[in-house]
Formats: sequence, C-alpha cells, structure tokens
Amino acid sequence: MIEFNAEAIYYKTGQPILKDISFTIKQGEIVSLTGASGIGKSTILKIIAGIHKGYDGTLVIPRNSRIAFISQSNCLLPWKTVYNNIVLLKKVEVGQVDKTSAKKLIEDLGLSGLEKQYPLTLSGGQYQRTALGQAFFYEPDIILMDEPFSALDAKTKREIQELFLNLQKQHNITTLFVTHNIDEAEYLGSRIINLEK
Repeated sequence: MIEFNAEAIYYKTGQPILKDISFTIKQGEIVSLTGASGIGKSTILKIIAGIHKGYDGTLVIPRNSRIAFISQSNCLLPWKTVYNNIVLLKKVEVGQVDKTSAKKLIEDLGLSGLEKQYPLTLSGGQYQRTALGQAFFYEPDIILMDEPFSALDAKTKREIQELFLNLQKQHNITTLFVTHNIDEAEYLGSRIINLEK
C-alpha cells in the first residue's frame, strides 16, 4: 500500500512544480500515472523511492518495504551478465540466492540461453525482460516503473507488457506505472491518475 499526500513538490528551481497531489494505492494494485512530459511524474516515483526529498507532505508505506525501480534504460550493470543482473539486488541484501528459483524465473522471462550475455549484447526486449527479472527476483513489496517500455516496438512492447502482467499477478505487487501513453495506461492500470499543471 502507498499513501501519498503532497501539498507541494519542488525541483531544482525551488518553485513548486506540482501542488495538492494526493492518492492511495492498495496492496497488489497497478495504478498508471500519466501527464505531459516534464510535469513531475518521475519526480513522484523518486519521492516514493526515497531518492527525492523536495516536497511538503506525507508518504506512508509499510515499514521495511522493499522497493524495486524499473526505468526505460540504464537499470542494468553493463559489466554483469544477465544472470548476475537478475540476482543482483537479492544477493546484495541476503548474500546468497536460490539458483533454482533464478533459473525458473529466467525460463519464465524467455531468457534461457542468454544467462551469460551482457546487457550491451541484448535486444531492447531482452534488456527489459532482464530488468523485469531483476525487479521480481528481489521479491519487492512495491514496484515503481518509469516508462520502461517506451523504446520498444509495438509487438515487443505488448509481449513484455503481458509478461509483466503475468508476473505482477503471480506476486501481487503494488505497482505505480508512469507513462505518457494513455492506451498503455488503460491497458496496464486498474486506475489512472492524470497530472495537470
């Protein structure tokens, strides 16, 4: 669950970019966050992730929640293989991983045979499948997604969206999904929050 209430959100200039933003996301729900470019969608994700502190208000999430953040690019370490990127967050936290579970997820992601490949050798779809794997293998309570499918062609995008929905349903993870594409917002989200100046 996420309860977000912000009287004002600030960015670099010190002037509010958004005012009076309030929403609640229930456990296991997928909510799409839409709005024009530069309006503050990504900044809200960063506030929830604890990266951005420039706001007046309150944020309530369950204590000790694990949060995974997926962006459209640059969320994988280029010097680590597909397998090592997928298990990275979990390994950092607990020191070891269940290799059987990792192998099963890799199969579910359609990445079998690519475990030893590096991110720079992957197609856009393979890259995003690996990013999804990293997030879901971490077993997060909350997933924050910042336009992760925007660089994909239409066919690959739909395949990855279906994969995401299947994984999200299996794990019942609270998800806030940022997109400027209203069709994508409607397809993935149970609700849509639209930001306006």
